[in-house]
Amino acid sequence: MIDEKQLIEKIYYHNFLDEKTKPTAEVLGQIYFDEQKKIEDFDLSYIRFAQGELYYHYKDYETAIFKWENINNELEQWAHKNIGDAYYKLGLISAAEEKYTSINSGDPVLAIEVYLNLFYLYQENNNLENAYEILSKALQLNADYPNVTKIARNFYEQQDDIEHAVKLAIKESIRTEQEEWFSTLISYVKAGHSKQFEPGFFAEALLTFYEVDEHAFIQLVEALWHRYKETNYYLSWIRTVNDFFYSIDVEITNANWRKVVDLFESTFLQLTSGSYYLSELHSVIPNLLSNWLSLSENSDGLLPSATVLAWNEIFPGTILPDAVYNAESIIFEAENNDSGLDIAVELFHAISKWALKHSINIDKRQQWLLDEVTKPHVKNHFLLAGNSGSGKTTFVQSLVGDKILPENTSSFVFIEDNDVLESNRINSQQVQTIKGNQYLDVTVIDQEIYQIKRPCILLHEHQCVIIDSPPIRTNGIRQDFFDLLPLVDGLLYVVDGSIPFSDHEFDFLSQIKNVAPNIQVHFILNKVDLISSDEETRKRIDMIKSTIQSIYPGSDVLPYSSLHPFNEQYTQLNSFLSDHYPYDEQEKQEKRTAKVLTLVHNLLAELLQKRVDMEKGLIDSIQWHEDLLGRMNGFSNKLNDLTLEKGHELVKSYRTLLDEGRDELKATIPMILKETAELIKDDSDFKKVHLTINDEMNAKLKEYFEGIFLPGLCDKFENWLKDIHDVLLDSQTYLIEMKESFKELYQIDKLALECEFSILEDWHRDLNRMAGRIQYEKENILLKRTPTQILLKGAGKLFGAMNQNKAMMANQYRKYIENESYEEVITSITKKVFLPFELFEKGIHQDIHTFYHQPAEEVGEIITETEAIIADSKEELNEMKVSPHFFYDPLKLFEVNLLQQEFILQAKKDYSRSR
Repeated sequence: MIDEKQLIEKIYYHNFLDEKTKPTAEVLGQIYFDEQKKIEDFDLSYIRFAQGELYYHYKDYETAIFKWENINNELEQWAHKNIGDAYYKLGLISAAEEKYTSINSGDPVLAIEVYLNLFYLYQENNNLENAYEILSKALQLNADYPNVTKIARNFYEQQDDIEHAVKLAIKESIRTEQEEWFSTLISYVKAGHSKQFEPGFFAEALLTFYEVDEHAFIQLVEALWHRYKETNYYLSWIRTVNDFFYSIDVEITNANWRKVVDLFESTFLQLTSGSYYLSELHSVIPNLLSNWLSLSENSDGLLPSATVLAWNEIFPGTILPDAVYNAESIIFEAENNDSGLDIAVELFHAISKWALKHSINIDKRQQWLLDEVTKPHVKNHFLLAGNSGSGKTTFVQSLVGDKILPENTSSFVFIEDNDVLESNRINSQQVQTIKGNQYLDVTVIDQEIYQIKRPCILLHEHQCVIIDSPPIRTNGIRQDFFDLLPLVDGLLYVVDGSIPFSDHEFDFLSQIKNVAPNIQVHFILNKVDLISSDEETRKRIDMIKSTIQSIYPGSDVLPYSSLHPFNEQYTQLNSFLSDHYPYDEQEKQEKRTAKVLTLVHNLLAELLQKRVDMEKGLIDSIQWHEDLLGRMNGFSNKLNDLTLEKGHELVKSYRTLLDEGRDELKATIPMILKETAELIKDDSDFKKVHLTINDEMNAKLKEYFEGIFLPGLCDKFENWLKDIHDVLLDSQTYLIEMKESFKELYQIDKLALECEFSILEDWHRDLNRMAGRIQYEKENILLKRTPTQILLKGAGKLFGAMNQNKAMMANQYRKYIENESYEEVITSITKKVFLPFELFEKGIHQDIHTFYHQPAEEVGEIITETEAIIADSKEELNEMKVSPHFFYDPLKLFEVNLLQQEFILQAKKDYSRSR
């Protein structure tokens, strides 16, 4: 049987030699000669094949090819393969490829060797398509063949072909179950090469890893989890991993499983941080929680069991009953020394971050209170309450040794020990520092919080903060007082020792008991200096205890006088606080957690209210702006009508002025010209009389034109401009009234509505310029070639020398002058005078538009802006109504986290009591 390894390495010729014989061409040639001398049954093909190998090693490729071409036995196909190798060595790539592809053998070893040689050939010639194809054939034929998978992996990596490389790693991991391929696949995933594959693609590999190598399995799960977190496949991955863990029975054998549990925990927190909607999570979270709980050991089961119960509380029936049952049995048995404070604070910040991302401003007081109740150096917050006139303010002054705020302030004042004086005021918008002693002069505003930091020995010794509250009045208690109760560690109620304990105070304390049943309430009997004796003081104390026995049976009463020196009462007050408010570190941490969860609850309630307010605000805004738009459109139409109306009115008045001027010329010119008939005498020189009279007529017209008509026309223009000014001023007054009306109704300060009065100056200048340019031009009155004038001129020349005819000529001239209509003269003069003024008339409409342009533009801008606001508001309102889940889903998920923390806190309390 032929050794295939010899054929691969081309050392088949060893079979013809012994160990001592050195392989040479002469030796094989002698063997060939000896074989040829056999009379029968000789076969030279084997020796030729061996000779070809030896020549190949000698690099005599042409001779090797010659030898291999004459092989006709079972080695024929190997000989063809070797010929291809020789062609390749000679650089005859096409010939080598042709020879390789011509081989058709059932020998799998030969086939894969041919595939590999073709692969190298194609790779070297950058024929990648064929290289991929032939490499795939080799892998399909025998992936166990030495170095085939290694060659494929290296090739895929060189080509940066992530898809084929990952697929190969998955396939080989499943097929070989070898650590080498496990490590390769994990390295690919860690490098981010899994992102392009759907998570289900790794399901079979996960099962193989789990069954073969638990450590590698955890590494793969961790790597895939982190990489898919960065992609759109994240939820699909969680579904895949949920299905996987649901399908197997996990046995926790080492601490590495804690990494997987931590992944479930961090994933739940991320999914419920406000970035996803319930429609996306309902198919993910229930199984995620079930697997998280099942993978957690009972000692670590507090958080997952609380989460399961919280989710099931908010979304009943979505989690498998077995998981809920397990959670209920684990939650009260699991021990967890972590107070949960950090998680609660992180939840508050997550909600705040989500609100900020969605442009929702949260109350700054909530953030400030969070910082306040989590101060590590503050052991207790004591709320100070009391009736108006109880001496509460003087009690505070006696503690700090100075006046803090005005009597009966309407705000809460946080008083804290500090080496130097610091003061702040906190409202819904900001935290503002108050300089020096200016806090004594501030205007106290309801709903604001004041913080006073100053040296105080009592506060320093007890590491506490006293919160001075507004006085309790008979007309009711402010809600913010009750809102603050869950955030304090105790309540000190100041009683006026000079008057009996009132029913109103009892009712007030009863309300406190209902709202905060666990808060410790103790009493300061103030103004004991006004009580007649110590015996009377004891009676008053007993009376108070008896009165409040039904609601606060364990409460104590401390007699105190704000007028007595504080150092004489310090020891008694110090002991009173120490005895009734002892400090326990673990209990304090749990109380801090409960306070933070209260603030989280308040923050969620605030956001829900803001959502209602936002929708109502949008509706009100739309209605308000639509009303404004209607009025603005009406006003805009009024402006347009006013522009047209004033334009027509001014043009009409101006045209009337010009018509009056024309009428004056039409009436006056003939009269002046006819008066010149008196200048014709019987002794006139009728040969030249027409010239003389023509000059005289022009002289008289010029005198009238320059002395009477033009000055009168200018006066008319001046009066017209004055009238126009008054008309336009009335328009401006109307617009100012409208501006004030809009400002009052809609608080609009953008409207100036100032008209362009400069057009009047332009008109005045233009009219004066046109009037100044008018010059009387001599008219050809009697020098025209009309039939009458021709006859008169001819007769004058003919009969002018005959005395008996002069009287007749004079009479004819006078008749002509007196009876002539002078229409041509009137037309000529009128046209010359009024042509520029007629051109001016055509520009009046445009100038009136200019006069109203600025108001119209301002109104137009507000209309455009208002329309845009209405459109945007309607779109936003529609989105809120159509997609309420954009807002409510994240808040619902935050609510799950809140309830989770509340369950944990309650479970810890029950666990502590059970011990």
